[in-house]
Amino acid sequence: MKSLTSRALTATFAMALIVLFSCVPVLAAPSNTRSSGRSSAQGEDKADGDIRVSFIDVGKGDCALVQAGDKAVLIDAGYDNTSSTVTSYLRSQGVEHLDHLILTHYDRDHVGGLSAIAKAFDVNAVHLPNYEGADKNYNKVMTEVKRLGLKAVPVTKTQSIRLEDAQLDIYPSKLKYVIEPGEDEGNDNDLSLVTALTYRNDSYLFAGDLEEEGIEAYLAAKHGHYDVLKMPHHGDKADNNEDFLDDVSPKIVVITDSKADPASKKTLKLFDKSGVTTYRTATDGTIAIKSDGTGRYSVE
Repeated sequence: MKSLTSRALTATFAMALIVLFSCVPVLAAPSNTRSSGRSSAQGEDKADGDIRVSFIDVGKGDCALVQAGDKAVLIDAGYDNTSSTVTSYLRSQGVEHLDHLILTHYDRDHVGGLSAIAKAFDVNAVHLPNYEGADKNYNKVMTEVKRLGLKAVPVTKTQSIRLEDAQLDIYPSKLKYVIEPGEDEGNDNDLSLVTALTYRNDSYLFAGDLEEEGIEAYLAAKHGHYDVLKMPHHGDKADNNEDFLDDVSPKIVVITDSKADPASKKTLKLFDKSGVTTYRTATDGTIAIKSDGTGRYSVE
């Protein structure tokens, strides 16, 4: 009788374990997964993260937080109506002030949140493209920079910024600002500032909203390979996207798109073909990547 009771208890305990583990949630996989490379996005050993880069979900817009030690840099500011999302996220990551704020160009999905963010955090310097735009977004940025007393730093040549042991390089466009007849915006996208972050064996590239002409100019500059790429212009179609991807040769690609306005099917097919690990704010929300200088990356 004692033996039967013991077996019954064992069976009951086993059933309880099955029920318990069946309730554990499974983390969603990224949009696409590369079969090789040093990324630990698939659950291998995680890097502790001396560098943390967060691509904040602001819809089809750009806002990336770079953290290195006590240093914090924001690359683009999202929309005006996503500024509360950005400020809340910065506070959740322990950000108390911004050492630098880089505006890659003057489209509203990149500069709209400037005023609210600069009111919420002290900003040491705002880095701006070195051209005079012609539309209301450019004029609004210039007005806010002056009204808030922000230190404006036009990027006329490559600027290098030390972030603890990491380095941030800001590359200006060599293209001229051109307004076509009947337009008021000009070729702002192609004049986007391009930013590169390097830390020992870690490397990140933020490509703004470059389109075909801007990508061509970038390729001519021969900046080399980067492990993590923020895809230009939210993954929109460009005939030389494949050349750009081949040149950068990333292990991880981040696309800042939205469910309402997703990346182009042609671009997504390109990533499927290449096998590069791809994350999208449209499907993954805010994407945080950590690395420790060894070329290994963990993705939240």
